[in-house]
Amino acid sequence: MNQFPPASGFVRSLLEIINDYPTGDPVELLGLVAEILAEDPDPGVRAGQLLALYSTSFWAVHRLRDQRVYDSLLAAAALAEETLDTCEEDHPGYAELDNLERIVRWIPAIENPEVATAAGFTGRDEIALFSCPAWLRTMAREAMEVLLARRPVEFGMPDFSLLTPAYVVDGALDVIGLTVNVGSFPEDAPSQIASLWAAQRLLGDVPQSEVLPLTAVVCSSLVGQEATAPPAVPTYLREVLTQVATDSACAHGESHDVDPDSWLAGVQYLYKPMRFDDDEPVDEDLWHCPGQRAAMIRTALQLSAPLER
Repeated sequence: MNQFPPASGFVRSLLEIINDYPTGDPVELLGLVAEILAEDPDPGVRAGQLLALYSTSFWAVHRLRDQRVYDSLLAAAALAEETLDTCEEDHPGYAELDNLERIVRWIPAIENPEVATAAGFTGRDEIALFSCPAWLRTMAREAMEVLLARRPVEFGMPDFSLLTPAYVVDGALDVIGLTVNVGSFPEDAPSQIASLWAAQRLLGDVPQSEVLPLTAVVCSSLVGQEATAPPAVPTYLREVLTQVATDSACAHGESHDVDPDSWLAGVQYLYKPMRFDDDEPVDEDLWHCPGQRAAMIRTALQLSAPLER
């Protein structure tokens, strides 16, 4: 029995890219991968295209100089990481994520069950592993991290508008989902990208109901960045907060909450669809006052200043 399913032209082109001798147009091919992922394809196709994105992301970091395609790959990886489900199954075997050729060669069988059946690979561990949402999410996250780390150096801060469907549902900002994502691990790439998306959205013409939660997300993320964060992340967050800062004098004086640890929790309380007896309440008048937003921005800029030294 062959070790891998029969190689398609797509697979051969990917192998050429990861071995750094593409004979076709790698920019066009990678642009197509990102375009397919952005269209939310069926699970098999999405799995195959994510394998392609992951395997070529290391080449893209060092060779790809097309900003539009680079951004589309980064946004596609971020969207997949945000929207893929977890998996409770205990799959046999393991995925060798550093063996890029092996990953690429399994794409035809992952995308098309008929290929797997014809090759006699239906029961192979690789089919389960490389179709597993948890593994795919890990691969999307790793691709996103390497692409994000290099992107500001090459092109500046990317446009994360492709992430909007992950956080705006039926026209309304998913405040709980966004704040949980950013607050869980603020130093990790998924949280950083979510906060960068929130910062870019905050600069736009957004509904007034979004201004407070977006501000809280950006401020909280900025304060939570560690010294090891890509410098472009805190720098950009500071730039956005500086642009949207206001000197809002109000009747509350110094009563506004300036504790970063409470900002996301306070916003979650205000926007959660149901409240329970054990929830810790906040003063809604105080939090909806423009002075609260001004206090958060002022505090975040002060606390994050050492990151730019």
